[in-house]
Amino acid sequence: MTRAAKSAPGAAPRTDYPPFGDQTARKEWTDRLAGVTTLRNALDLLIDWRRQHDRDALEEADVLWIEARIEDRVAVLRFAELSGEFIETTALTGEPIAEVCDTALAAARAAVDVAALEAIVTGFRRQYKPPVIPTVPFLRSETELAELLILRRSKGWYDEPLVELRRRRSAVLVNEGAADEDDV
Repeated sequence: MTRAAKSAPGAAPRTDYPPFGDQTARKEWTDRLAGVTTLRNALDLLIDWRRQHDRDALEEADVLWIEARIEDRVAVLRFAELSGEFIETTALTGEPIAEVCDTALAAARAAVDVAALEAIVTGFRRQYKPPVIPTVPFLRSETELAELLILRRSKGWYDEPLVELRRRRSAVLVNEGAADEDDV
């Protein structure tokens, strides 16, 4: 057991890494997280990380790996510092979970277009993804938000030219040879 695991509650940090990714960065973050001993510090770190990396999360395996380790730390510390009742009713940001979910759903239902709805859904995901709120209420709300998004997108989805859709969604063609002139 490492010294860090003895000094802080929760699971021992990983010391072996998969054979891919930036091993140096992963070790640095493992060491850094071993020194994070309060929920407030861990949560601030997670929120800051998500804010700084909201555009590259799906492009970079190390970004996802580091975020998952920060989430692990937040999840462990919330149970060390908070009561079960608090965790079930209040987001780690201090807001009542029911209010957070209801507000997101109301805003999604009131969205005037797909872009506005996508922004609401994305904002909810970024701000409240577990462990900020527990998995069950998050997934219930996420399911309802995704359903609204699917329904809104499916109406006239194919009316928009593919080039415009790609531009609006900031999509990048990975295999340019796969695109036909007919697609544009």
